[in-house]
Amino acid sequence: MDEKLPESVDVIVLGTGLPEAVLASACARAGLSVLHLDRNEYYGGEWSSFTMSMIHEVNQKAPNTLTPDQKSQITELLEEDEQLVELGHQKVLSEVEMKWLQDDVKEKLEKESQMRRFSIDLVPKVLLSKGAMVQTLCDSQVSHYAEFKLINRQLCPTTSSSDGHITLNSVPCSKGEIFQNSALSILEKRALMKFITFCTQWRGKPDAERRELLGAHADRPFGEFLKEMGVGETLQEFIINTIGILQPRPTAMTGMLASCEFMDSVGHFGPSPFLFPLYGCGELAQCFCRLAAVFGSLYCLGRPVQAMIKKDGRVIAIIANNERINCRHVIMSARFVPEDVPILETSEIERIVYATDKSIKEAQKEQLTLINLASLRPEAAISRIVEVGFEACTAPKGHFLVHATGTREGETSIEKVAGQILAINNVQPYWKMSFTGKTLKFDTTAGELAENVILAPQVDASLHYSHVVEECREIFCKNWPDLDFLPRTIKNDEENEEEVEKTATGEENQVEN
Repeated sequence: MDEKLPESVDVIVLGTGLPEAVLASACARAGLSVLHLDRNEYYGGEWSSFTMSMIHEVNQKAPNTLTPDQKSQITELLEEDEQLVELGHQKVLSEVEMKWLQDDVKEKLEKESQMRRFSIDLVPKVLLSKGAMVQTLCDSQVSHYAEFKLINRQLCPTTSSSDGHITLNSVPCSKGEIFQNSALSILEKRALMKFITFCTQWRGKPDAERRELLGAHADRPFGEFLKEMGVGETLQEFIINTIGILQPRPTAMTGMLASCEFMDSVGHFGPSPFLFPLYGCGELAQCFCRLAAVFGSLYCLGRPVQAMIKKDGRVIAIIANNERINCRHVIMSARFVPEDVPILETSEIERIVYATDKSIKEAQKEQLTLINLASLRPEAAISRIVEVGFEACTAPKGHFLVHATGTREGETSIEKVAGQILAINNVQPYWKMSFTGKTLKFDTTAGELAENVILAPQVDASLHYSHVVEECREIFCKNWPDLDFLPRTIKNDEENEEEVEKTATGEENQVEN
C-alpha cells in the first residue's frame, strides 16, 4: 500500500533531476517543508545514470492521460472556485535506440554478472575544480556523499593536410606537461608560457582595462588575437581546443575569460582542471536528494502525479495518486509542464554512447579522457567526447564507455565524427545507444502555469555544471529573497577538532589523482 502523503507542505518538487534536487535541498536546508515526487521508479530523470541491465528504463513510458472516470474522481477534491489543471508528459528524450553489436560480448558479460558494473550517463558532464558546482558541493557538504576523479587526459585531434589522417595529441595543462609535450617545439612552448603569463596579468586587471588590452580584437575571433600575439598555427589550435571546450567559438574577450577560468582550476586538485563523479554523473542528483532528506524532505518515487489545483492565479495544491497535497510553491521538471503551455523554441542535443573493450588511445594506465571535436566539426557549437571506464567506476575492468555529445547543426553528425575517432585506434564497439535530448523553451506567460510555479533549469549542452547551479541559485534567491541558498554549514567544536586531527595525520579525504 502506498504511504499516505502529507496534507500540506511549503514546496512540492516534481521530478528528481539534478536541478530539482539542488532546489529541493536548498529549500529543505532553509527550513521549508518539502515533498519531492516523481513518476519514475528511479532518481534523476533525464540526468540519471543506468546499469546496462536497467538502461531500457530510458525509454519514457507512454503518457497516461486522465480518463473521464479518473478526472471525475479527483474533481471531487476541489473546493469552491478552484480549477483543475492536468499535468503534462513532455517528451525530453526522443529517437532512443539501443543495439548490441557483438552478441558474444553480451553473453559473456551476462555470464560473469558484469552488466550491473556499468553506469551509463544520460548527461555526461565534468566539474571545474574551482567552479560554482564544486564550491556548492563543499559549502553544503554534499561532497560528503560523493567521490571524484581527475579527468587526467585531454586530447586534441589534428588532421594532416596531406592525407587527412587524424592524430590525437595530448593537451598540456601544467607547466611540467608543457615542457614534456613532444608535439610542441621549444619556441612554441616558450610562446605558450608567455601567453599563460599574459593571462595571469590580464585577469588581475579591472574590466575596462582588460578590454583596452585586447584593443580592436576584443570582439573578433580569438585566433586572430593569438596570431597578433605571435602564436603559431599549431599552438593556436592547442589553445583554442583547450579553452574551446569551455567556450565554443570564442572571441578574444570570451576566449581570455575561458583561459583564465581554465587556468584558475589547474592545480587546485591536480594537474587537470576537471573532475568526474565516481559511479557516473547521475550520482550528483542523488547526493543533493540525500542532503534534502537529512533536512526533512519527503520522497515518493513511482507515484502517479496527476494534476494541479489553481485558485486566483496561483497553484494551491497538487494531486498525486488521488491525494490532495496543499502547497505554497511548486518546482517542476519540464516533463510535468501541462500540454497546453506553448513551446516557443526547441534545442536538440545529439547523444551517442558506445561500450568498448579498448581505449580510444591506449596508455600504460587507464585514463579519464576529454576530447574537443570542434576542429573536426566546426559548424557545430558543441562537439566533444568523454571516455571513462573502470577507474571512474562506470564499467568493468578492461571496458570503456565513450560518450559523444553534440548540438544538432551542420551536415556532419556527431556520430560520424565519433566513428572517425574510434577508427584511429581500431576500436570496435560492442554496444551502442543513441538519442536526442530536447531543451524546451515554454511561453510561461500563456497557458496554465501560475506565478508560484517554478520551472527547473533543463539539460543543456555545456561541458560543466556551473551554469546549472548558478541558475538554481538565481531561481531560489528570486523566490525566497530572505533565505540563504545552500549556505556553508557551521561546524560544532567536536567536528572542528576531528577535522584538525585528520589534517594533522594526513587522513583528510582528497580527490584521487
